[in-house]
Amino acid sequence: MKLPRAVTLLAVVSGLSFMALALVASRQYVFPLDYTIQAWVQGGRRPALETAMRTLTLLGSGWALAPLSVVGYVLLRRGGHALARRLPATIAGALLLDVLTKWLVARSRPRGTEYGFPSGHTFGATIFFGGVVYLLWTSGAGRGWRWAGTLLAVLLVLGIAYSRLYLKVHWASDVAGGFTGGLAYLLLVLGGLHRGGRRAP
Repeated sequence: MKLPRAVTLLAVVSGLSFMALALVASRQYVFPLDYTIQAWVQGGRRPALETAMRTLTLLGSGWALAPLSVVGYVLLRRGGHALARRLPATIAGALLLDVLTKWLVARSRPRGTEYGFPSGHTFGATIFFGGVVYLLWTSGAGRGWRWAGTLLAVLLVLGIAYSRLYLKVHWASDVAGGFTGGLAYLLLVLGGLHRGGRRAP
């Protein structure tokens, strides 16, 4: 089955956006909008939100996504899904892309520490929860479950991205880089999966 042309276009646009943001960030440039968004988010900090924001940011970390990926791999392998064979390489490739980009760009975070671009939490969450959405819509799940799962996945990615701004560890453009890079990477993997399936006997 071939991915729709709109999905291919989205992958290209996301990839180009990621590269453009990375190029700008590599020059240590912070957009004026980054400062505006950061000020707006920090102005909304409340003690009651601290626990929720730290929980969301933990969900987007490797400490949470790694075991969730292992569970996903086991379930996919038991179900005989073609994605199971590619999952270890996909995870390794995502980790390598994230670390390499951070090292090459080396833009400072809002608090002054290095390696801010892209937001690894947003990058990983986009790939993982985007993959969940893909599986929902290509499985036998009912329409209601598909929409509910998609909405939850989108809210989790947005929540994790917002938590990184809230905790003042990333600029908005870091988060945008994590989202565009993660989406481009995910769609590239899925495109390869579909092309491989079309060539199989």
